[in-house]
Amino acid sequence: MKWFRRIAIAIVLLALCAGVFYWFLPARLAASFIEQRARGLTLDGVSGTAWDGHAARVLSAGGHDLGALDWTLGRDAILGRIHLGLHLEGASGRVDAHIDRTEPDRTLLSGIDFRLDAAALAGPALPRELVPRGTVEGRVPRAVLQGNWPMELDAEVRWLQAAVRTPEGYVALGGIALKAESRAGVLRARVADDGEGSLGVDATLAGSPLGWRLAGKLAPRIQDTALTHLIARFGPVGRDGTVILDRKAGLAPATTP
Repeated sequence: MKWFRRIAIAIVLLALCAGVFYWFLPARLAASFIEQRARGLTLDGVSGTAWDGHAARVLSAGGHDLGALDWTLGRDAILGRIHLGLHLEGASGRVDAHIDRTEPDRTLLSGIDFRLDAAALAGPALPRELVPRGTVEGRVPRAVLQGNWPMELDAEVRWLQAAVRTPEGYVALGGIALKAESRAGVLRARVADDGEGSLGVDATLAGSPLGWRLAGKLAPRIQDTALTHLIARFGPVGRDGTVILDRKAGLAPATTP
């Protein structure tokens, strides 16, 4: 029976070692998970554990330093359940968010609150000659994603002192706000300016996994060549200087319920 006792002891020791190793998993594993979910971000100076970690610097896809990141991750991740809390803060601003995933195709986002320099949000889709200025702040109390689509969503985002630096000059736009909601997989949003900038913005967006529709108008309040060329990127400029937004793809839902 000695061989049986030795095997049992070895199994127990291996289980204890595996448990200790899991309890103190290196932070780099969680950092890789975060980088995969937030495509384009790079985490440097990673320390701590997978469950309570820190990254000294987070770089955006465009190489912008977003600041330092702290996170907490539930240890039941081994069961496929994700409970991830994030806090990012630096010279560019701050972001707080919580992510829960208890089903393979369903993710709950909650407590999203951010305030960032607009330049930090510029992605590769934006032409390099256009540099956004101002501050973007927003709140998303709750969002339910199926795949990457918001089945349920409430969100408010404001671009304060909005401006764009173009090759032809600096264009001040004023304040622009977006309010969005999604119910049963149908997303509807409205974008409007505060009436004090050089550009009047009034647009609605509707989308679903089957298609999307954008309708609205961009109307300059001043005569400015840089502003005219900027809004011309969104469509033909009419005689009065306005650009009518009217685009759709697929089976687009109506912009109003």
